[in-house]
Amino acid sequence: MGAGPMMLIGSAMQAVALLLYLFFDSLSSPWVIAGLFGLFQGGIVPRYAVIIRQFLPTREAGARISLVLTATVLGMACGGLAAGFIYDATQSYRLAFLHGLLWNLVNLALIGWLLVWSKWRRRSHAVRVG
Repeated sequence: MGAGPMMLIGSAMQAVALLLYLFFDSLSSPWVIAGLFGLFQGGIVPRYAVIIRQFLPTREAGARISLVLTATVLGMACGGLAAGFIYDATQSYRLAFLHGLLWNLVNLALIGWLLVWSKWRRRSHAVRVG
């Protein structure tokens, strides 16, 4: 199937996990949902390296992988911090999880664009060569 479509599926599953937080209020549901979210996140992060290697020359891959993984870690840290600020300001976890869901949708849009762009690029290259 390829790294890009698998990244899209993993990110969509992560968005669903974030969406689940909005519908459950019991004490046990956050533990189950957090486990699902962690499994999906654990599948997404290593895939960044595969995608970078797929789309960039080898000489650029090391620096780009480091940059993307650093951005991923900073994004997770800032996301948690922002969610805490949102909760402190509103006393609502719903808005904090909605914030995370919106950023996940941005990630989905970027991955979708990358997949469409790469197919378009291959198709236009094949037309020029052929």
